[in-house]
Amino acid sequence: MLRIDRSRAIRCAVLCLSAIAAFAPKALAADDPDELLTRIRALMMKHLSQLPNYTCHEVIDRAVRPRTGSFQHLDRLELEVAFTGHGELFAKTADAQFEEQPVFNMVPAGTIASSPMGSHVDGLFAANLAEFKFAGTAKRDGHKTFRFDFRVPQEKSQYLVRHNSVEAIVAFKGSIWVDAETLDLVRVDLKTDHIPPRVGVLMVEESMHYDLMHIGNSDFLLPQHSDLMTTDDAGNYSLNDVRLENCREFVGQSVVTYGAPQAARQVPKQP
Repeated sequence: MLRIDRSRAIRCAVLCLSAIAAFAPKALAADDPDELLTRIRALMMKHLSQLPNYTCHEVIDRAVRPRTGSFQHLDRLELEVAFTGHGELFAKTADAQFEEQPVFNMVPAGTIASSPMGSHVDGLFAANLAEFKFAGTAKRDGHKTFRFDFRVPQEKSQYLVRHNSVEAIVAFKGSIWVDAETLDLVRVDLKTDHIPPRVGVLMVEESMHYDLMHIGNSDFLLPQHSDLMTTDDAGNYSLNDVRLENCREFVGQSVVTYGAPQAARQVPKQP
């Protein structure tokens, strides 16, 4: 059973668009990558400071490919996830109550990430965890973009890879693409492949694709679609296809419970 926990290291990557004009110049150039990165950082931090509490319906299609076989659809998971200042909270789809418990306790065995859709911007920019390098311009997901590659060393990382009962904090690297005109986030990719052999995992890759969603009275860029790919030391490959749907602000009847979950609410792990 493979678990990916990056919620503490890279918090919520939701970008409100209401103040873009204040940060994005009319014409952007890559002549000064440091200045460009500063503008991107300022825009993202401004938007993150305006982040509301909201919930989304999360759909995860999980597939596996054994070392000697072909792809097989494993299952479909459907959860409600609440994004709050405390982190992410989860509930079963038919449940009206969110609880502060790991998502690992709520789903069957298999690959799962504790922080849905990546949640990458806050740690990469606000906490200065990453070392960035400008990598030019590119056409990505239908946008003309600026690309920056990044690395987060192991000593600054809190990216946790857990396989069965063995876990390790690992370094990771990747790329971000932002729209060349607005500096809106378009895509985030990351990879970690220097995982201690004792964990039993060779590689973890993620790819997050951003698009506009209307929540409340504002438009937001959300990672509406994400892929999580892993390979274990036996050569087995897994793919999680993750989508966020029906995102909305918290309303008065929303119930959120913090602290230890009640025993009756826990879903026992399946073998």
